[in-house]
Amino acid sequence: MDLKNSEDLMNSNIDSNTKNIVKRVSTMCTIESFSTCVSVFKPCGKYDNSFGYTCNVNRLCEKCRVQKGTIENGHTFNFELDSKVKGSLGIHPYGRGGDSKDYVSLSLHFKEFSCLMITALCKFSISNVDGKEEYKSIIGVEEFDENKNSFCLQKFINRSDLLKRKSKLLPGDRLTVCFEIFYLCDDINTYGLSKATPIKEPLNIFLNDMSRMVDSSEYYDCIIKVGNHELNVHKCILDARSEVFRSALKRKRVEPESNIVEMNDFRLGVVKDMVNYLYTGKSPRIDEIATEMLEIAEKYKLEGLKMIATESLLRSLNVENVCEYLEKSELYSAEVLKEFCVRYIYLNAEEVVKYEKWRKIVNFYPLLLEKIFNVTAGID
Repeated sequence: MDLKNSEDLMNSNIDSNTKNIVKRVSTMCTIESFSTCVSVFKPCGKYDNSFGYTCNVNRLCEKCRVQKGTIENGHTFNFELDSKVKGSLGIHPYGRGGDSKDYVSLSLHFKEFSCLMITALCKFSISNVDGKEEYKSIIGVEEFDENKNSFCLQKFINRSDLLKRKSKLLPGDRLTVCFEIFYLCDDINTYGLSKATPIKEPLNIFLNDMSRMVDSSEYYDCIIKVGNHELNVHKCILDARSEVFRSALKRKRVEPESNIVEMNDFRLGVVKDMVNYLYTGKSPRIDEIATEMLEIAEKYKLEGLKMIATESLLRSLNVENVCEYLEKSELYSAEVLKEFCVRYIYLNAEEVVKYEKWRKIVNFYPLLLEKIFNVTAGID
């Protein structure tokens, strides 16, 4: 609980089972006297005997300073996910920017974390008089780092609708917001660069130089054949980047055509993008061919490429494709993708079960189904 807002209450139930990749935190944040929250600040004008001045716009009393901060920044609830991450949830009764003045807005802010990146899946809802959740909002998987450390749900609930259902949603004039987050702290550089990765100039120059090697046919000593197409590459790059290619090249030393590697299991465009990744750490068309890149990354043990593909798939995750992505994660050993797909299904179960692909999970993947049930039961 933020010490500046003694009227705002927070109850936290943290389950941080370190055996799991993805951790879970549930919180309930309560604002007292919600209907009396004001949108425009005015100094109280009272004389402060302790300090000997009258409260005014230039010199506020302690109570008015707190009230002004709450109006401007919302009701703030601090939380600690674990020893690595600290954050806050803000509830803004009169919106937060844009055209949200008629809505209650919510903001999530990570104030400090000692990891490279946080991948998070969030759910917000209102606890009604019976303790049941209403107005559930699921925020798709988001990534946070030192460059992006906050998220705002501007139109959580229309304030008029909330006040009309005051007896149900504001028992005792209290607004209770439920917040559940599944998160992964990433401390590892996976040797892959997604589109969102900020690149410093020296590294950018190096990557551009490597890109020219991809486009040039000079000094190549190996050929990747895809059907009738040939891609000129360098053995040293293949060897350094993939243990599978390394083993294949060692075996080919005694063969007549030792400089040819055939890859006929994938489309030419997919292989080209993989080769680009081997040289530059980037996959230019990843959002178009993410599932195929996941497959080729698994076959050639390219963990960085697998993470880039995973990031792309998580960005596009929705109720229609989550079961397909879950199946792919199982087939191609994409554990991070699997963990978030399972939890996404848990949070959106009512919608997901309507789709045909859900039946495939039920009929052919009993272990995945068990994993979903475990998350639902809170034993994840």
